[in-house]
Amino acid sequence: MQTAGEVLDDARDFVRSQIGALLRRLPDQRPVVRIKLTRSARSALPWSVLVQANLETRGQLLRGQVAGAFFHEAAQLLRRSLAQRLPTLAGRPAWRDARPSVPVVGVSGRREIVRRKYCTPARCMPEQAALTMDLMDYDIHLFVDAETGEDSAVYRIGPTGYRLARLVSTAPPSGPVSVPLTVNVHEVPLLTPEEAVGRLDATELPFRFFRNADTDRGSVLYRRYDGHYGLVTPTAR
Repeated sequence: MQTAGEVLDDARDFVRSQIGALLRRLPDQRPVVRIKLTRSARSALPWSVLVQANLETRGQLLRGQVAGAFFHEAAQLLRRSLAQRLPTLAGRPAWRDARPSVPVVGVSGRREIVRRKYCTPARCMPEQAALTMDLMDYDIHLFVDAETGEDSAVYRIGPTGYRLARLVSTAPPSGPVSVPLTVNVHEVPLLTPEEAVGRLDATELPFRFFRNADTDRGSVLYRRYDGHYGLVTPTAR
């Protein structure tokens, strides 16, 4: 278990008990578990603790993170979130309670991109991307659409639906889709990362999918729990 900030022993023990209760639902599996507990020193944040867990079982990852006022509260919510998504490990959609968006947190000065992630997006069908998004507890997932070869993103619409956005194409997938999926019909904007920050600053949306003017690839700008932004950008082909 990894910790950051002041974390008392009883908080550690309670989080372990919650994750242990979840693991007892997987009697035939021995997952590798990584837990991180964070207590923030920033009094201006609307949360004071963050509980994160990563489970790896039979080559699959299940991830979750929950912010809250207390470790006990956050750990219980995390256990519930992970339990709702256990069927996804078997490749089945697991409709869960709607997850609240990351709150718009005030920061001193201008919001900035404080983390940049470079990745090689998987080439897959939208429903596979949606399942990965659920397993990893993301609000949006960047991938390469197997049908069109375009940088694309899936994200949640309401508690049980998904939306697909491709850089160019607005046609629905040609084959049958196993998840409730709608297609974005609006043009994906061409922006620099700094312009994307300005667009997101003007809204309360948790993320923005855009064509990165610096790379001509689809990128995702997202709000972090600390009020600043993270940027996901594909590596060069």
